[in-house]
Amino acid sequence: MSISQILEEEIKKSVPTEECAILLSGGVDSLSVAFAAERLGKKITAYSFKIKDIPSYDYEFAKTLCERNKLYTDNWKFVGIEIDLANFEERFIELVLLGCVKKTHFECVFPFLYVYPQIKEKYVLSGWAADGYFGVSKKANIHYKHTKEKDLSDEVRKRKNKELFDQFRDDYFQPENQAGYLWHKKVSDMYNKVFVTPYLSNPVKEFFYQYDWEELNKPKQKHHIREAFIEFSHMPKPAKPHMNLQIGSGITKEFERLVLPNKDLNVYGKPRIMDVCRDWHEKVLPLKNNKIVKRWLNV
Repeated sequence: MSISQILEEEIKKSVPTEECAILLSGGVDSLSVAFAAERLGKKITAYSFKIKDIPSYDYEFAKTLCERNKLYTDNWKFVGIEIDLANFEERFIELVLLGCVKKTHFECVFPFLYVYPQIKEKYVLSGWAADGYFGVSKKANIHYKHTKEKDLSDEVRKRKNKELFDQFRDDYFQPENQAGYLWHKKVSDMYNKVFVTPYLSNPVKEFFYQYDWEELNKPKQKHHIREAFIEFSHMPKPAKPHMNLQIGSGITKEFERLVLPNKDLNVYGKPRIMDVCRDWHEKVLPLKNNKIVKRWLNV
């Protein structure tokens, strides 16, 4: 089976309703899930966000795609959410109380505190975690792409490369490492939604684990997915290369701007966001008298 057929089967099993939401960006992963749902005849409402006054490629791409598709079918609808950071402090505390641990958890879950209240559909589709199969991160490229062992035959080198790459993927797909998946799921549960992540299913995992890094990313990054969906060739502009959600949306820079100088959030005056997030995770109870916490809890 091709990856498109596998995704269709997973969506068919997981989404019994005709209507569904899709968290849509301009990347290959969420687009492939949307195309698979469309092939099944689903009526898709695509939700995309942007930070107020900050340009967003993902937001504009999703909007343009949905508007173009609506010319041919009534099965596509776009809902854009513009995030106003006026209540940023309260949202940060909400992330703390959700149990976010790492900087990536805080930043990747943050926008969905604004998105989920707008979602009307019960089932919410996402391309979450697909990046883990391809090793597109800086860490994977430096440490897990190729073995550093020397004087190996081509056959042994290929096997060693695959074993090393599988180590990266095995670690990536531990629940606590999936860029805030567990906490995103908590947000979807808060709003009584079903968070559907086809790329985390076993059939999808088995498909991608057949291949090593070279086979998955050459001649083009994620070419197995691109080739399985002819819809990619009909888009108004190409799907963007990999970029982390929090970086492409400007969230990382906004966290630095709003957290580091804020003495009520950066209680211990740390120079890095990752340290501030760790402080809140590890010391939230001693900080219970913090005025933002008290305001958030209305005490």
